[in-house]
Amino acid sequence: MKFNLSIKFIIHFLFWAFYIFVVFYLGPTHGKHMGWHHTIDFRLLSLVLGVTYFNDLFLLPKLFNSKKYLYYALAITALLFIATIFYCYKIVECSCSYTICLSDNFWKILLPIVFLSFIWVLLRLFDHQKELEKTNKERLEMELKYLKSQINPHVLFNNLNTIYAEALKNEDDVAEMILKLSENLKYVLYQSDSNLVGLEKEVDFIDNYLEFEQLRTQGINRITYTKNIDSFNYNIAPLLLIGLVENAFKHGKFKEDDLCDITITLSVKDGLLHFICKNECNPLKSSIKTDKNSQIGLVNLRKRLDLIYKDKYEFTTSQEDDVFIANLKIELL
Repeated sequence: MKFNLSIKFIIHFLFWAFYIFVVFYLGPTHGKHMGWHHTIDFRLLSLVLGVTYFNDLFLLPKLFNSKKYLYYALAITALLFIATIFYCYKIVECSCSYTICLSDNFWKILLPIVFLSFIWVLLRLFDHQKELEKTNKERLEMELKYLKSQINPHVLFNNLNTIYAEALKNEDDVAEMILKLSENLKYVLYQSDSNLVGLEKEVDFIDNYLEFEQLRTQGINRITYTKNIDSFNYNIAPLLLIGLVENAFKHGKFKEDDLCDITITLSVKDGLLHFICKNECNPLKSSIKTDKNSQIGLVNLRKRLDLIYKDKYEFTTSQEDDVFIANLKIELL
């Protein structure tokens, strides 16, 4: 709003300088009987200023802004005619006809009304657009915070359950798992509040989570993790990929005679991140297509992608036989 006030002041100042030059120094010389001889007529200027700013400060905000367009049109028309007649017959005491009076002076009062009213409308539209942008930005920030709040406790809850299960077995890996959990929790607490984080931090989080899961699922899962990153000089939304990784472990197919394959590929080339996550799943027990919680997770992910990346991503999921595939491409920022 302060920016608009400064712009408005500059526009008004330049307009009045232009108006004075045109009306009082380039005006026709036949109007001597009207009291102006190529010098400023302060009586006319005072009248024009009064009418103009009565319109700017009262008529436009009270009538035009309230969409009472007919009342505004009638009011401004009456005001222009009254001001013109008043100037002719009361200020300069002209003995001319109404026709001459209006033809010589009506445009001098009409010109600033038309131009500055147009500026008023433009600045108001600009303010309205700024308010909409601010409202949309606040709404998006609230939605992102809500979506991330759904992710953060979910990640921590799963990890705590894992450590608890291992502790009951008296496994030697519990201490190392607690350390991994501590590192994950630190990332969730201190990085997830940001809209964007460095790509390297997000990748380190995924690496650490996979090491954690590898300890937890020894003898159950066979994890193949491949990375090919040409540069870490990019930013990414935090906790964006973890949901897909979690689903892969949650819906992994348990086999008594063999390990369940989970394949994760992460590549970054020329600013394009390509993330593929595949896992064998048991369609008779827990299909990701029919599991309500997993569907919520995928919907959550799509919402975040829409809010942050809009048309700069591709996300598809498919199921081929017993293998679920999540395929995500993002143009990094």
